[in-house]
Amino acid sequence: MFEKKKLDVTDRVTAKFHHEGMDLYVEKQPIGRAVIGETGYKYELEPGFEHEQYKFYQYVDVPSKVDQKYTDCDSDEGWC
Repeated sequence: MFEKKKLDVTDRVTAKFHHEGMDLYVEKQPIGRAVIGETGYKYELEPGFEHEQYKFYQYVDVPSKVDQKYTDCDSDEGWC
């Protein structure tokens, strides 16, 4: 089984500025945007990403047991 893990990706976030704010990326993957408002930036992030206390987080699925791995086996031939 898998469980969600919250990873700090703050140091991997980059931005491209434009007249309305910034487009945000993690390793060239678009993750959302930051729009400039009267009280600062408002963040609109893709599902699986979160902004909290000046940090960016990504939620990922990880095996719930350390040794657990996904393997697709062919039960007829005995191959894994």
